This record gives sequence, C-alpha cells and structure tokens, in this order.
Amino acid sequence: MTQTAWVLSLSQFFLSLGFMLFFLALELGLAWILFALRLRARRGGPAVLAYRFWVRVFALSLVMGFAAALPVLLQVGTLWPGLMDRAGAVIGPLAGMTVLTAFFFKSCFLGAMLYGQRRMSHTAHVLVVGMVALGSSLTAWWVMVLLAWLQWPVGASLDDGVWQLSGWWSLSTEGAAPVLFMLFLAGSLLLALTLMLSLTARRTRMRPSDEGDRSVFMLGLWGLPLMIMLQVVSAAQLGRLLLVVQPARLATVVSQWSGGLPDPVLWWSWPARGASEVYSAVILHDWGPWLGIARQGTIQGLEELVGLAPPWGLTFFSARLAVVLSGLLMVFALVALWRGHRLGYEPDGLSRGQRSILRVLLWLTLGLQLVGWGHLLVGNLPYAVQGALTLRDALAPVGEPLLWLVFVLQVLVYGALGFGFRQLLRHASRYGVVPVARHRGHA
Repeated sequence: MTQTAWVLSLSQFFLSLGFMLFFLALELGLAWILFALRLRARRGGPAVLAYRFWVRVFALSLVMGFAAALPVLLQVGTLWPGLMDRAGAVIGPLAGMTVLTAFFFKSCFLGAMLYGQRRMSHTAHVLVVGMVALGSSLTAWWVMVLLAWLQWPVGASLDDGVWQLSGWWSLSTEGAAPVLFMLFLAGSLLLALTLMLSLTARRTRMRPSDEGDRSVFMLGLWGLPLMIMLQVVSAAQLGRLLLVVQPARLATVVSQWSGGLPDPVLWWSWPARGASEVYSAVILHDWGPWLGIARQGTIQGLEELVGLAPPWGLTFFSARLAVVLSGLLMVFALVALWRGHRLGYEPDGLSRGQRSILRVLLWLTLGLQLVGWGHLLVGNLPYAVQGALTLRDALAPVGEPLLWLVFVLQVLVYGALGFGFRQLLRHASRYGVVPVARHRGHA
C-alpha cells in the first residue's frame, strides 16, 4: 500500500467523521438549549417564540447528523477491515449502542417533541424534550467512548492479537471517555450558542426583533464565556490524561528531539537532530509535574520514536493554534457581552461592526472545533488503537484511482450538503418559520 493510498484513505475517513461530529455537536448543543427554553416557556412568553424557531433548526441538524453517520459506519468496514478484525469485539458493541440510542431512544420521543407541543401539557412536553436531549447525549456518549478507547485502550485485553472486551464500566470510566465527553458537550453548546447569536444578528438586521430574539441574544452572550472556560478546562484535563500515555504525542507537542529531562515548551520551533531552532520565547519551563512527571523524571524524544510519532507539523502547530483561537474567542465573547449589556440586550441596536463580531465568533468556534478534533485524531497517528494497532495494518488494499474518485465525490457531496444547510439557515433568518395551513382535500 502506497503512501498516497494511505493518505487518501485517512482523508476520506476523517472528512466523514468530521462532518458527522459537526452535526452531532450542533444537535446535542441545540437539544439542551431547547430543553432550557422549554423549561422557561409560558404561553406567549419569549422562550416559546425562541423554541418554535430553533426547534426547526434542531430537526434539520438531526436529519443531517443521521445522514452523515452512515458513511462513517460503511468506511470503518471498507477502508479499515483490519481494525474490525482486531478490535471488532470492542467497536461492534459501542457502534451498536450508538445506533440503538440514536434510532430508538431518541427517535421514540422526537415525533412528540416536534409535533406534540399543542397537544400535550406543558409538563409532558418538557419531559419529552428532556428525553430527546438525553437521547442525544447518550448517542454522543457512546461515540466519545469509542474515540477515547482508540486513544487509550482501557477496559479491554489483547489476546493473541485480538482485543476482547473485559468490562463496560472500566471501558467507560477508567480512560479518557468522561473528559472527552465533557469537552464535546462544551464544544457543542459553544457551537450552538454562536450559531444562535450569528443568526439572530442576521434576522434582526432584516426585521425588528421580537421577545424570542432578545431572549436568545441574552442567553448566548452570557453562555459563551462559560462554555469557553469549560472547554479550556476540559481540554487541559484531557491533555493531562493523554500526553502521559502517548509519549509520541508528548514529544511532538513539546518538540523534544532527545530523550531525557523534559525540555521547556517552545511556542515556535523546528526539530533538527540534536537541537531545536527557536524563533520565539519559551512558554513553560517546569511543566513535568503538571503531567505527573517527577522533577527528575525522563521522557522519550522524537529520535527514539522514529516511525511511531505523529506528523510533527500538524500536531505541533494545531496545539498552538487551538490556544490562539481559544484566546481570541474569549476576547470577542467578552467584547460582545459588554456591548450587549450596554444595549440592554436589544439586538436591534447592534451596529454593522457588532454584527460582524457575532459572525466572527461563529467562524472562530468552527475553526477551534476543527483544529481541536484534528489535533486529537492526527496526534494518535500512526495508530488506529494506541500502542497496539497501526492504521497501515488495518488498511484495505484499495487502488489509488478508486480512492481518488471516491474522495473527489465525497468532497463534492459534503460541500453541496454544507452549502444547502447554510442556505436553509439564511432562508430561515430572512423569512422566519412560516406555518403551513392544512386544508381539507389537500396534503
């Protein structure tokens, strides 16, 4: 198998996985925000107006998430058959639980949530919305457990080259799954809030705001800084867990060529044999104790991990870019909160520049999620299951022409779907939610 075929296979899978994670995150964040809005809702209140608009966006993201999950399930078997041969006893049950919660637990309550608001009591409908949010959380939970297990295989034993599941509890709680889920939940809420703010800014530019717009505007401005802090804390804790068990990622992030005592963390460097060429200041000197490494403890260097280290540039710079994007996001969020407070949380009073800030918040959030997940996935290379199975061993022998064709088609299809989703959001922001009257004799 050539290097080009390996890169194409990896690009196809990461593209499908990223598309699925985006809509799963948007669905999860909107589900809990809708639950909060439904709790606050009273007849004719602002939360009711906000709920009725955003539940349509939630339904659209849920359908897109369902569709995006199918290529991921197919590619696991077609592109990486060796992965299922070696780790199918772990991946199979987790994928089955994901499908079970997505298609049964969540979907059982989805119809009542979307169409039963006027036919159910307030308490019953709140309970239904809460069950849909819980179902979305369980779906995301099993996905995070699987991704965390690939990063840190706990709760399973390696028997004659094949992974066997040893315990559901240890699989779910002893590794990185709880922290990864908290990181995903914070990112989901952050993504949903920035989308709501950006779309509210666009809606109120075209027509006067209503009580629902003002309710969403205040919720988004106050929720953003909290979610950014939660995501930063979760990311730091995930780093403490994974960097210790993944010496190649640690050496790449720190850019330490030779093994021994931990080198200072450099903001910018380029590894060369025996030294690093430094272009800017050191940011951390004594970082070893933060990871639980003794002050005189040693770590492995890149020269000891030849062939087992992830791509240096992508792993090194994605970690720094995530820090920069998080800082920029917090600054813009605080500026937007300050301006919103001065306006009395009235989106009609936003200037052109202030509306642009809210759109920038959305793009920064999208960039942060892309960079963060890219670092997590690329930093695990060349392994499919950390420390035990490489992706090259799991790869199917597929010809390069076919891989190129599928990759180009995949980019075109996902691009069309993403553009269509964006256009639907723009249409909804311009015209709102128009109820369709049903007449006798018509559909």
